[in-house]
Amino acid sequence: MMLERTLILVKPDGVEHGHIGAVINRIERRGYKLEALQMIQATDEQLAQHYADKVDKPYFPALVEYMERTPLVAMVVSGVNVIQAFRTMAGVTNPTEALPGTIRGDFGAEVTGDGIENVVHSSDCVTNAEKEIKVWFGNLD
Repeated sequence: MMLERTLILVKPDGVEHGHIGAVINRIERRGYKLEALQMIQATDEQLAQHYADKVDKPYFPALVEYMERTPLVAMVVSGVNVIQAFRTMAGVTNPTEALPGTIRGDFGAEVTGDGIENVVHSSDCVTNAEKEIKVWFGNLD
């Protein structure tokens, strides 16, 4: 059992379609703890840091445009094995392939253009979680 923290973002399509409460409800029902929560308008600088591995990709400008379309909800969530557990709760990246009962399966829409509209983001490992938390929340202890 490993207690860890993760960054979860409710992306613009999740915000636009009113899924913030449902995402938080699923987190809390699983017994995970919300450590920090904010609605924030993403900046070019934050997105370049958050998606540093994608800055040189041809789809990066569309990703930035999408992520800046509305404010998003950023949260730090903690719990035992929360990173893998939330990724399972979220479902696979492509909402049209995500299983019913997952966040993306229940709330995701048709994949558009680059397939980047998929309701939520979550960190994929402890190291990236800590980096991403710093991007969105600064030094949070």
